[in-house]
Amino acid sequence: MSEKNMTENKADANEERALSVFSSERNEDLTALVFCLITTFMVLLFTKWLA
Repeated sequence: MSEKNMTENKADANEERALSVFSSERNEDLTALVFCLITTFMVLLFTKWLA
């Protein structure tokens, strides 16, 4: 295997790793958004209930 092919394989592996990291962060962002919406709904519900 030539050195050029090895360099391209390393670049491809790094790109796949970077994309998987972005995918993971996207899932974490969606989870945080869902928890934020649930918390907001609960606060609004109890505020209405107590008033």
